[in-house]
Amino acid sequence: MDDLLLGCLIMLFAGSLPCIVVGYLIAVKQKRNLIAGWDESKISQPEAFAKWLGYSVLLLGVLIGLIAVAWFVGAINEMGLTSLLLVASLIPIPCFIVAKVKYGASGS
Repeated sequence: MDDLLLGCLIMLFAGSLPCIVVGYLIAVKQKRNLIAGWDESKISQPEAFAKWLGYSVLLLGVLIGLIAVAWFVGAINEMGLTSLLLVASLIPIPCFIVAKVKYGASGS
């Protein structure tokens, strides 16, 4: 097995798949206890907040998978891989901020 295939498999199974599963559990199945530091009293609409966070993590997983495939087929080099992974990993941060502003309980 060559190094490129091994790297892509690691990205898919250790990066993409866990993000997709956790994002699905949070957004669709409403497993809000998977959110670190979850305190329902600080959120006005917990279901909507969980959807924002869950779908952003799910999107992160899909993007990691697409980036890994693009790297494997040679569409991007290592520098492009690093840059795209950096940008993709930042996606949940603005989604959390938007969700916190939109659904945070007043006075928190």
